[in-house]
Amino acid sequence: MLQQPTGPLAAILAAAGHPARFEILQSLVVGPKPVADLQAELALSSPGQLYHHLKTLTSAGLVEQPERGVYRVPPHAIFPVLALAAAAIDVAERPGAPAKPHDLPG
Repeated sequence: MLQQPTGPLAAILAAAGHPARFEILQSLVVGPKPVADLQAELALSSPGQLYHHLKTLTSAGLVEQPERGVYRVPPHAIFPVLALAAAAIDVAERPGAPAKPHDLPG
């Protein structure tokens, strides 16, 4: 793992690391969804934003389009996506982790 080229790994982490894209992954990891359902669920301001995020996730190999207008996390990427989420939760819940927005004074 430590000998792998960092560029491709960083691209995957960057794609998953954006809040909207991480929400897309959370939604799609349970199964395929049409774009209209994703748009309604995520409440993004425009379909263009959703397609931009889906393109980034697709380029990183975290999402695929098995049919027109439908997206999913490919079977080979389900465990890695869940592992990324588990690792983020583990780090976020450690003492000294950054404060959550609702924990910050107001």
